[in-house]
This record gives sequence, structure tokens and C-alpha cells, in this order.
Amino acid sequence: MRLLPLVLFIHLIAVVTFAQEPETPAKSEKEISVYVIPIEKQIGNAQLYILRRGLKEAVANNIDAVVLKINTPGGDVQTTLEIMDALKNFKGETLAFVDTEAMSAGAYIAAATDEIYFHPKGILGAAAVIESTGAEVSATLKQKIGSYLRARIRSYSTENRYRADVIHAMMDSDFVFKIGDKVIKDKDELLTLTANEAVAEYGDPKQPLLAVGIVNNVDELLAKQYKGAPYHIKNFELTWSEYFARWLNTITPILLGIGILCLFIEFKTPGFGFFGITGIILLLVVFASSYVAGLAGHEEIIIFLFGLILIVLELFVVPGVFVLGVFGILMVFGSIVWALADIWPGDDFHITFDLFVQPLIDLALGLIIAIAGIILIGRFFLKSWIWDALVLTSSVGGGGSTVPTVEDQAGARVGDRGVAVTDLHPWGEVEIAGTRYSARVAVGAIDTNMEIEVVGKEDFGLIVRGLK
Repeated sequence: MRLLPLVLFIHLIAVVTFAQEPETPAKSEKEISVYVIPIEKQIGNAQLYILRRGLKEAVANNIDAVVLKINTPGGDVQTTLEIMDALKNFKGETLAFVDTEAMSAGAYIAAATDEIYFHPKGILGAAAVIESTGAEVSATLKQKIGSYLRARIRSYSTENRYRADVIHAMMDSDFVFKIGDKVIKDKDELLTLTANEAVAEYGDPKQPLLAVGIVNNVDELLAKQYKGAPYHIKNFELTWSEYFARWLNTITPILLGIGILCLFIEFKTPGFGFFGITGIILLLVVFASSYVAGLAGHEEIIIFLFGLILIVLELFVVPGVFVLGVFGILMVFGSIVWALADIWPGDDFHITFDLFVQPLIDLALGLIIAIAGIILIGRFFLKSWIWDALVLTSSVGGGGSTVPTVEDQAGARVGDRGVAVTDLHPWGEVEIAGTRYSARVAVGAIDTNMEIEVVGKEDFGLIVRGLK
């Protein structure tokens, strides 16, 4: 039961460290609530994380509008598509403020909002698809991606009859964009709009080409959009934790694999020490990075810790029950998959199997890494001084232990008898002919001082049974 205080302590740290921001104070009856979310610098996972975090909080708190404050040279296409998908989950009004540039991927994100505003010095455009290195993609791939992106923009642009063509002109140099007799973009160039060009009106009835207004800041934007109605703003900021979570999420399978491997080693050796603490910390890091990424909440961490407690009860308190262990394992792995899935609040969101495909892949990769680690340890490290130093010394609490090395344990034979020097629930230590060994009981539990018999051997110690 020494593990329980540690688990509760780590849970307390996680809750305090990653606690959600207080909810926005209740708005007055006629006050419009607005979240302002920055889309700044190169588009990547960090921008996706802060957008997802802000939008999910907006959905949970019934916020009226979200303003994307865009100032980006562009970025990753896949992340841009995820940002566009995330915007669809918010049922309130979405507004884009181009301050001061929305180039390439930034143009797609702006086009996915309900209304677009420009700073007087704002520009938007040059949205051709290129490699992350800046090189041109092949003509076939460019055509496929371009066709897909244009279809996505058309699905967002039903209220603006020019928006889809504007984006087409920004991404396809061969496309000639005309409105009536007016050539907006000729062949062999990409369209980039200034603020004045974006608000210019065309057609009959007249309609702005892309933007509905030019404003100096978000306050002017909201005053113009809501015609002087009172509003309340909450600003989100991109923090170091979003950038750190971006990196951690790229190595999620590795963290899961090493964490599971450490817990396996801990349960296969007596006592509780380095490997148990390391395994728990690594898995909590997965939850923490998922929380910052806007995926996980506190519920998943609580379920994970409760599952861990059930496993501990099965191993050290009531071994042999099996039900507790099975439920504990299901809760631990289920909470990990849940934490990695992009689940949104609200009744309009529907959970589908597709949400869990990538989390299940990450978990499977983690298990593969853990199994590979177990095989490598069994084949190469069990007879090394590194293993003795890390496992045997830490397991029994120091260099004064009489636990033999793994090579010495080969001297214990099936049929040898001895006595349990610790409780085996199911792991612990036994003494045979004056030498102590790591051991586990195959079924049930063995109390201290009970006579034992060796019935088998494995990489991590002996297998014994109690003698009455």
C-alpha cells in the first residue's frame, strides 16, 4: 500500500499544475461573450492546441462568438485542416481578424470563419500548396490537394459568393478570376489581397470580395459587428506549455512504451522504487500533454489513478481475485485512449470509432515498444551490472542487500526449499540455504516466514509455492 500515497500525491500535483482556468463570469442578459484566440507565427500543433482548448471552453460555457486574431506566414497543411475541422464544432459565430497577415495556411483558416475583418495594413493570400521545405509539390499532388481544399472552402462559404473563387485564385496560378468584365487575377500569378481590395464590392447586388470591414483592433471589430451592443472579452495566449505539449505529443508512443515497461519491471521485482515512480510519471506526462493539447480533462486522470489503485490492490492486498486486476487494467488503458481522443463537450458532438483510431494506434505502438523492451532486457541486460544496480539495489533498499545477481539465481534449483523473508503478494523475497532471491508465487499469496518450495524459474526471479 506504499504506492497509494504516492499516486494521490502525483494526482494532486497534476490537478494543481494543469488546473483549468476559472470559467468566465456570468454575462448580463444582453452582454455578448467573446473569446479571442491568437493564430500567430508558423502554423503547427501549438496553434492547434490553443485553438482547441479555447473552442472547447467556449462550447462548454455557451460563448457567443470567437475571434481568431491571425498573424501568420502560413504552415503545415494537415494542421490547418485540423484547425478548420475544430472550428466546425463551435456553433456560435466565428470571426477572423487579419492582423496583420494571413498568408498561405492563414488564408484557409480565415476563409473557414463566418466573417473576415482586416487591419488597415493587413494582407491575405499566396496560398499555394508547397512542401514543408518550401519546395514545389508535384503537379498531380498539387492538383489533388488543391481540389480538396477548394471543396472544403466552398463548404464554409455558402453565404459569400466570392470567397471560394478568391481562395482558388490564391492557390492556383493558372486560374483566371473575373467578376463580370473585371479581372481580379490574371494567369501565372497568385492572388494576394490588401485590406482595401478585400472590402471592395462587386456584383449586383453588391457584395464585398472577401472582408466585411477594416478595423484597427478587436474592440473596433466587435463594435462594428454587434453595432455597439455590450460585450465581454476573454483573451487566450499561446504559452510555453502549448509548445512543450507539441513536442511531447510527437513522442506519445515512446512515453507510453517506456512507462508501461517500467511498471512491468516494478511489478516483477519486490518492493517499490525507481521503476514504479518513473512509469507512473511517464504515463501522467502523457495525460498532462494531452490536457494541454486540448484533448484530455481531469476525468481521464482520475480513472487512470483509480485503475492503478485496483491493480495495486490485486497485486499486494488481495492477490488471486483477478476481477480487480482486470478492471484496473481496462481502466488504465481505457483512460489512456480516452485522453488521446479529440472529444468535444456539448450535445451536438457525436462520438464515432474514427475518434479512437489514432489513440489506439499510439497505444498499440506503446505496447510494442514495451514488449520489445522486455525482450531486450531478458536477452541482454539481466546479467549485467546495470540491471543489478537499477533493479536489485533499488528493490531492496541499498547495497547491503543479500539478494544475488541474476547469474547467481541460476544456482537455485526446482525443488529447493526455503522460507519467505517478505510477504509475496505475489512478488517478494525468499531465502534458500542462506541466500536471498527475488521470487513470486504462482497462485495466491505467501506470508513472511512461511516455508516455500521452488517450482520454476524465470528471467526476473524464482517461482515458488507455499508449504503448509
